[in-house]
Amino acid sequence: MISALSRAMPRQSKTAARYHFTRVENERFAASNAAPLAVQSRNRPGPILILRFRGRVSIVDEASIERIDGAGNYVRFHVGMEKHRVRGTLKDLEKVLSPRFVRSHRSTIINLTAVHEFVRTPCGDLIAVLRSGARLTVGRTFRRSVEAAFAVRL
Repeated sequence: MISALSRAMPRQSKTAARYHFTRVENERFAASNAAPLAVQSRNRPGPILILRFRGRVSIVDEASIERIDGAGNYVRFHVGMEKHRVRGTLKDLEKVLSPRFVRSHRSTIINLTAVHEFVRTPCGDLIAVLRSGARLTVGRTFRRSVEAAFAVRL
């Protein structure tokens, strides 16, 4: 099954293939003959990410990813209550993800739809509060990219 999935997955780039994550548009993936029936029967609204880790292949809806943390040469996907650790770097992952994801810190990428509010601390730092209740610091270096993504000055 894994070999059939890997043949069905189009490669985004050699970097994505090397780092065990691939972004796939649903129509192309579901139309392939090698895709398992369980995957074809699910009606997913948007693009998916195929993550390869610990000898398994996991299929994750891009919209369900709340945030992505970097940990050295690994990235940790936070999907609901689950966490998936995959070998790769945030820099390479940024190239693969859709514009709904924005880098908010040197070690964090957030999903724009998961942000509930922004809170400014007395020291002037900016905190992104996610719908799950997680509080993430927005780094000064990445504040402008977050402001541009929301088209508002924070």
